[in-house]
Amino acid sequence: MKKILLALISSMVFTTAAIAGPGHSHDEPAAPTASNPIPKLQAHSEIFEIVGMVEGSKLRLFLDDYATNAPIPNARIEIEASSTASPAKTIKTVVQTDATGEALVSDVALANPAPWSFVFTIAKADKTDLLSADIDLSAPKEVDAAHVDEPTSMGGKFGLWPWGLLVLAVLVVLVMAVRRRLGRTTAGATTRSLIITLALGCAAAIDTKTALAHGDHAAPVVQVSGTAPRRQSDGSVFLPKVSQRQLEVRTQLAEVTKIAPTVELNGRVIADPGAGGRVQATQTGRLAAPARGLPSLGQRVVQGEILGTVTPVVAPPELAGQKMQSAEARIALDLARTRLARLEQLEGSVPQRDIDTARAEVTTLQVRIRTVEAGLNTTEPLRAPASGVIAAVNVVAGQVVAANEILFEIVDPTRLRVEALAYDATLAADLKTANASTTSGASMSLTFVGAGRVLREQAVPIQFRIASSSAPMGLAVGQPVVVRAQRASATLEGIRIPAAAIVKSPSNLDIVWVHTDAEVFVPRPVQWQSIDGSTLAVTQGLKPGDRVVVRAAPLLNQVR
Repeated sequence: MKKILLALISSMVFTTAAIAGPGHSHDEPAAPTASNPIPKLQAHSEIFEIVGMVEGSKLRLFLDDYATNAPIPNARIEIEASSTASPAKTIKTVVQTDATGEALVSDVALANPAPWSFVFTIAKADKTDLLSADIDLSAPKEVDAAHVDEPTSMGGKFGLWPWGLLVLAVLVVLVMAVRRRLGRTTAGATTRSLIITLALGCAAAIDTKTALAHGDHAAPVVQVSGTAPRRQSDGSVFLPKVSQRQLEVRTQLAEVTKIAPTVELNGRVIADPGAGGRVQATQTGRLAAPARGLPSLGQRVVQGEILGTVTPVVAPPELAGQKMQSAEARIALDLARTRLARLEQLEGSVPQRDIDTARAEVTTLQVRIRTVEAGLNTTEPLRAPASGVIAAVNVVAGQVVAANEILFEIVDPTRLRVEALAYDATLAADLKTANASTTSGASMSLTFVGAGRVLREQAVPIQFRIASSSAPMGLAVGQPVVVRAQRASATLEGIRIPAAAIVKSPSNLDIVWVHTDAEVFVPRPVQWQSIDGSTLAVTQGLKPGDRVVVRAAPLLNQVR
């Protein structure tokens, strides 16, 4: 009980000293100093949006397209300005925007500290519009500077030292009194308790002092510039027009349309069976390169072009048998020729039939010899089955290849297909359009070719033809793609936006940025469905007419 009481007393003493430390009067805290924003004006219509920023006695104008936020160059702006200081006097001038959509008005003397009214007549090509805006240049109220509290607290100008010495003296007296009345063992334990109590009191005082130093009394005032991009307290982003031009922020008006729902399928690129092929050897042999060398990857070839030759590899016993057959055929041919010559000398005395038989035997033996000898010295030419590009080379010169081994693959890059697996068998009969995208984001249009009637991996294989005009560069056979097929029997309502407009919030939600004011952007959580590799449909979170940021959204999302 004594230990608890001592701890409470020590904590209260140090806490009181810390609260009443130097430089704190405990009166109402001084109001923080804030920088005055730069005077601006803004106005917009369905065509134009104009923002004006005062620069000394001049006015800088920023003219943009309202729907896209794109700067409008070479636009003619007629200006009528009047102030309450001289309402009878109206200033008129004409300016033209430069290539960046900016114009500097120097004919209007804005040094007069009074409210001003502006009327802008904007003309660009066949578009004309009238905008009006007001700006108040009255002198702002002075803001008191941050005051310094007088040392009227308990600590006075000496701070915490007197109180610390007083508490230390009291603790020393208590320790000595306890050691007299108690034994050495008990006194040692009590002394340790008093030391712990002193530490707790100091910790409480330091913590209280630190908390107050970070509170309203000593918090530094953050000076916020009126032209600096910043994230505001409600989560929106203030982005001046100058920064919008640097980041090339572009927007798009939200419009609800009917969109066919999309089904995503896993697919891969395959070669068109009718455009391309494989080169194989029909027998085992040694590969030899043609005169210009073996074809290389990516080389174009034409149908019938010789890509190499294969010399058959014959085993020694088989080779010996073929040579023996050739020798026997030659011996038989000599005998047949001798017999034919003898019969021809006896022509008229021997039947003509025997002479014809002898001649036929000579001819047969000659053909047999040529066939056997051709088998000993023949080579098989490897010809391209179709025109296209060499997609695969699986041999080198001098390699012994086996029969039916794939040596070269030829692909026509302008005639490729995509094969996808659909686990819904009715999808093939309900397709409207389809497209595919690679892992790098490249998109391509697809045309439905047909669907199989045999399941593969419990799914129906569906083939699409890639439009040659949309085929990305470097597309390879076997490359995985994501196929997005739209059904024809159902539709949904959504707002079509680019996929790049979707970014992640700090809480990992999908959001888009909406341009609500000339220099203010607000995040909106959305729900969406994919349409193709570069476009999606927002089903919740946006309303018609919202200006959605479609370019530079990731950069805008990084403003803090």
